[in-house]
Amino acid sequence: MSMSVENLSIVAVRALQRNKMRTLLTCLGIFIGVLSVIALTGVSNSLRIAVREKIQSFGTTAIMMMSIKKPFVESDLEDIRQNIPEVEYITPMNSWEFPVKYKNKNLSRKVYGVSSEYFSMGNWEFESGGCFTSEELTMRKKVVVIGSSIKKHFFEGEDPIGKVILINRIPFRIIGTLQEKGMSLGGTDFDNFIAGPYTTMATRLFGTNNFFIINISAYAESQVDSVKKNLLDLLQRKYNLTQEQLQDYRVNSFKEAIQKTEEISGLLSLAMVVIALISLVVGGIGIMNIMLASVSERTHEIGIRMAIGAKTSDILRQFLIEAIIVSSMGGLAGIIAGIVLYFFYTVTMSQPFILSMASIVASFGFSALVGVLFGYYPAKKASRLNPIDALRYE
Repeated sequence: MSMSVENLSIVAVRALQRNKMRTLLTCLGIFIGVLSVIALTGVSNSLRIAVREKIQSFGTTAIMMMSIKKPFVESDLEDIRQNIPEVEYITPMNSWEFPVKYKNKNLSRKVYGVSSEYFSMGNWEFESGGCFTSEELTMRKKVVVIGSSIKKHFFEGEDPIGKVILINRIPFRIIGTLQEKGMSLGGTDFDNFIAGPYTTMATRLFGTNNFFIINISAYAESQVDSVKKNLLDLLQRKYNLTQEQLQDYRVNSFKEAIQKTEEISGLLSLAMVVIALISLVVGGIGIMNIMLASVSERTHEIGIRMAIGAKTSDILRQFLIEAIIVSSMGGLAGIIAGIVLYFFYTVTMSQPFILSMASIVASFGFSALVGVLFGYYPAKKASRLNPIDALRYE
């Protein structure tokens, strides 16, 4: 009469308890594999969402037009407004690093020259004050808007609005402070941000009215591709450019950046999962090797059990149950450790915690499957032992 699964499970647990160190080492490979799956999948999801949110914070309708050789001029802005009605916002952008001073505090920071539309298209939020007006832009007023890090460095405990800072020894009055924005995808710290009217910056700091970057925003995401095409067509007509000369201009959209990010993160996720699955397979091989050694060591025990009535199927199921218990224990421990590790990563890196139940279920199921697949051969070998030979085995 065959033993029940419950009785076989009890026998299997007792056998595993007799050699705790071997059981622990057998679990270790599965533990590492499952931990890798959970942690790497979570990190990949967090990175994807964090990058997407960062891009979307600047608007999926945003477009950057850059000239590699010949700079843009003021008339380019007017022509774009007049000829491309889908354009909602437009701003030139220049930047240069200058020494910045307030009282006895000094910094060297990049200073930007933009129009007030820059703050609308970038979804900037003001903590206090506001951006410069069209009159201040036209009159080339010496006013600036600062980011939260600049405020903390120079004005801790003070209201910066109305205060005057020196940029390259030229006085500029602060009219607005921005809420915390964080890092751009390129590594720019937008909280270390100082911006003024591009007209003022051109006259007072940059020494040129020309610029190499124009930031543009369409009214709707569906208009982005047509705006990009119209921008290049406009430049080609205006300056009578050949196709080769047109290559000196780059027109990129944040919509494309999102698509590329999704592709890269998808490949990254796949690579991470493959690496983690390889770890699981290696853990499964470890299970098989250790269980083969266990079968050899327990040959006499197997012979006694067969002699007192245990069937071949009982021996097979017992060793399979042992393999499943070991792999499941390793899988469960790996899931818990993976979640904890992933949680600390998100806290440390200030990224969203996105727990994928699918990866947890798949990891646990795969760890149990590994136990079955890699435990089957040792179990089959144990069940095929000749009882008489097994009893003689020392």
